[in-house]
Amino acid sequence: MRMAGHTVHLSVDPARHAELTTATIELTAGGASLTLKITIPAGPTTMVELLPVLQGLASLFAARGTARVEAAGQTISCRAGCGACCRQLVPVAGSEARHLAAVVDALPAERRLAVRARFDAALAALDAAGLLSELSDPSTIRSADQGMRYFRLAIPCPFLEDEACTIHADRPLGCREYLVTSPAENCAALQDRQIDMVPIDWKLSRSLVRADPEEGWMPLVLALRFAKLAPPPRRQGGPDLLRAVITAGGASG
Repeated sequence: MRMAGHTVHLSVDPARHAELTTATIELTAGGASLTLKITIPAGPTTMVELLPVLQGLASLFAARGTARVEAAGQTISCRAGCGACCRQLVPVAGSEARHLAAVVDALPAERRLAVRARFDAALAALDAAGLLSELSDPSTIRSADQGMRYFRLAIPCPFLEDEACTIHADRPLGCREYLVTSPAENCAALQDRQIDMVPIDWKLSRSLVRADPEEGWMPLVLALRFAKLAPPPRRQGGPDLLRAVITAGGASG
């Protein structure tokens, strides 16, 4: 991601695609105008291949939200060493699940086995609590109660080590958007304490799920199982996929 004034340039890896095209998007966010120049594959591609630009967009809007609260004299509580939110139910889209599975597959053998074992342990804990079948069925109506039941199980994210994220560059969009100014210990209590979230103008995590409603979303701990059992992702023109994400929910003024 490159920034020049109020113009932001985002691009997929040009070395991995034969033909690229650049879309220019003008929008207003947080009362300020912003121009996005997004370079994506021109031909058929998948949402997984667009994730680098979506991750860049999510990080951009998180940074803008952070700058506003810090300008108002507030401090972001989130930092390495505080893994309270890493025990919450983290929703990921199907494309993110496939990406996380690829990240795990690329790990050295010993680490790959350890991370997969943590995923298996998380699923076993959900099954024992009677939550696995509920969260595995995309037709089940999601509720805040499910999120609290999940949180009470205190299941750590399989990528959490020493209370820090080991895949920070590849973390889901929702993780990029979860920033608080309230005390860190409030996130560990969740229901009993007030959580002051940093306002984010554009929640890319929600737009991504809405852009592909057939796959919906799932808890992060189901990502490897989904990637193994799901059919191959649909391929569409890069501009069409980007347009689907943008029209699914853009930035607010």
